[in-house]
Amino acid sequence: MPLPTPVPGQCATGTVGRTVPADDGFRRAVANAGRRVVRLPARTIAFDDFTPANGTLDGGVVLASARGIVGAGVGRTVFEVAPGTSTRAGDIPTGFPNTNQLSVLKVDGDRTVLRGFAVQGTDQGHLYNGLRVDHGSGLRASQIRVAAIPGDAASPPGETFGINDYRTAGSQWSDVVVDGAGVGASGFGVNNSTDITICSTLSKQNRYGMGFAFWQSSGVRCIDCRAIGNGRAGFNFERVTGSNELVRPVAIGNAYGVRISNDLGTGTFRIVDPPLTDGHFVVTLPYRYNGRPNLQKASGITLIVGGKPRPDLLRIERY
Repeated sequence: MPLPTPVPGQCATGTVGRTVPADDGFRRAVANAGRRVVRLPARTIAFDDFTPANGTLDGGVVLASARGIVGAGVGRTVFEVAPGTSTRAGDIPTGFPNTNQLSVLKVDGDRTVLRGFAVQGTDQGHLYNGLRVDHGSGLRASQIRVAAIPGDAASPPGETFGINDYRTAGSQWSDVVVDGAGVGASGFGVNNSTDITICSTLSKQNRYGMGFAFWQSSGVRCIDCRAIGNGRAGFNFERVTGSNELVRPVAIGNAYGVRISNDLGTGTFRIVDPPLTDGHFVVTLPYRYNGRPNLQKASGITLIVGGKPRPDLLRIERY
């Protein structure tokens, strides 16, 4: 099934402007970009090992010196860590809530444009993350595929992410695929971010975790997003506050479709025109979260079908 086309004006792809070719090597081109977008050729860019970068360990890093990267297409420009080159297994923490800080590619900076490339998992003998967008505001990311990023749990440190949108504001993503390929933990993660819009995005086959995992964020909007065949929830919200919206969400073959947990307060969730199962749309509210009562109110969840509120078609399930 092809991904839907984003509704005009809801998810912008970002203006590229002047570009600089990466003919002299990826790291050098990014460092010398002068706030231009780096234009990448059709090839695999393979990093040897994960190297320290401002508190994380990454294969490649795009900092504020470049205004982004634009590849030749998702099947043509590919980032990976060369198989078997990691020496950083000892840097992976053990025990909750410590998180894995290794990523194939990290991007930092304001008003960054990302487009037309893939991030591919390889065998390193340990777990790591895929694409991490770290801080920054006004991101415009589109036409990206992330595949086979290894994880083994639905919580840290085994919960890794194919994509991790971390502490951003105003990010917009569109036409994205995160394919866990049966080895992924959680596909698309949003952590401590605000005002994020995700359009026409598929997260599938993340065996151990969620399709979309939102944590301690607010102002989430998903439009025409699909979560298929993930081990836990398709759309999972934890400590998510403010006004949030799911427009035409599809969740198939997950342990739960939409699950909301909040031990600190409550958010509002507007669900618009989803497919119904047996004439209903199900939202799961656990009784407890983090060992404390789940404070998310069922009254904060609204189902809209055909432009009208339909509380009769909304089913709240608890466990």
